[in-house]
Amino acid sequence: MTFQDRVVLITGASNGIGRRLAIDLAARGAIVVGCGRSPERLQAVSAEMQFSSPRSATIECDVAKLDQVREMVRGVLSNFGKIDILINNAGIGMRMPFVETPIEIIESLMTTNYLGAVYCTHEALPSMIARGSGHIVNISSAAGKIGTLNIAGYCASKFAMNGLSESLYYELKPLGINVSVICPGPVRTDFNKSFADIPPKSPASLVVSAEFVAAAVIKAIEGRRFEVVLPRWLASICWFKNLTPNLFRAIADRNFRHRIAETKKT
Repeated sequence: MTFQDRVVLITGASNGIGRRLAIDLAARGAIVVGCGRSPERLQAVSAEMQFSSPRSATIECDVAKLDQVREMVRGVLSNFGKIDILINNAGIGMRMPFVETPIEIIESLMTTNYLGAVYCTHEALPSMIARGSGHIVNISSAAGKIGTLNIAGYCASKFAMNGLSESLYYELKPLGINVSVICPGPVRTDFNKSFADIPPKSPASLVVSAEFVAAAVIKAIEGRRFEVVLPRWLASICWFKNLTPNLFRAIADRNFRHRIAETKKT
């Protein structure tokens, strides 16, 4: 497929995966509208997008706030007439034991990571359904497929996003609308930097770059793939978990116990 003159709305476009996607899709001729909460970072992204796609723009929007999402989507439809591709990328993260995690942080994780995608999708869908075409891409996480130590709130938000994606896939495919969910392991971005060094650390072999994920997202859109797990060997782990969940759980439990013991020693 070609991205020329396709209108692409990307949330969380001010940094990380969203920023890379905004720049790469603009370079492919798409009209990209990137949203985020940082005006300064959005301005920098806008300049890079407009170098190759002059009509591309940015909008300040907090996807955790429904009124802002509604205003944003109305503005995009008013200015560009359509939304061909919606990429729900905005998200926040954390790493700490569940019992030590303030309820406010858990609520914020669910509101931004899950409900933010719900708000944007719910507002953009009517116009896609009316046109009989569109593509929704949800940037989830491998933590939405495998429950992981000390990120229970984050895992819950990503499991919810994966469930939403699968349900919408069946619901929207007959209407001409594609759904994709991308599940990377840890990504080398500012998003991950704030808690990447908090034990237990993710194995280096699992960490991927924003550029790597952005390329996979574009490939998934082009191929109309439903689910992509990155990197490839992490996809194999997810496959193994689905095939033998009890054995996987026993192995994971032993590994996590070992990591907890090492953390206590330090």
